[in-house]
Amino acid sequence: MADQSKVVVPGKVQKDSNRKFKIKKDKTSEVDVDIEIEEDGDYQVDKFSVDGLPTHMYDGKTIRWFNNFGIKKNGQYINQKYKVTIPGLVNLLGSSMLVIFDGNGDPYYYTGAIVNDTFELTDGDPGLGGST
Repeated sequence: MADQSKVVVPGKVQKDSNRKFKIKKDKTSEVDVDIEIEEDGDYQVDKFSVDGLPTHMYDGKTIRWFNNFGIKKNGQYINQKYKVTIPGLVNLLGSSMLVIFDGNGDPYYYTGAIVNDTFELTDGDPGLGGST
């Protein structure tokens, strides 16, 4: 995990409750993201810059990063289910695929279900994007 490359963008996380957060976009190419953690807890949520994230998938396709954030509990990135909602995600993606980058290795295509612009993750440190 390359923590030194994570640049926190201050003032971009809105806490709606102990389990619901909105991560606001920083750059015009990004979008706001809502997260809902399934378990109650004391979470620290940070918005990270998308600068420095990979620009291409292993198959050569370009990545447009939607947002990048981290969720910690007790000082550690979580590894538990939570829901991510990107309003208008289906329209944002069009014919492209949702891309996840967990900082370990290469970005990968999300293969789970996307229902009402919402999908489920367990990695507390994802970059989210689309690839065309």
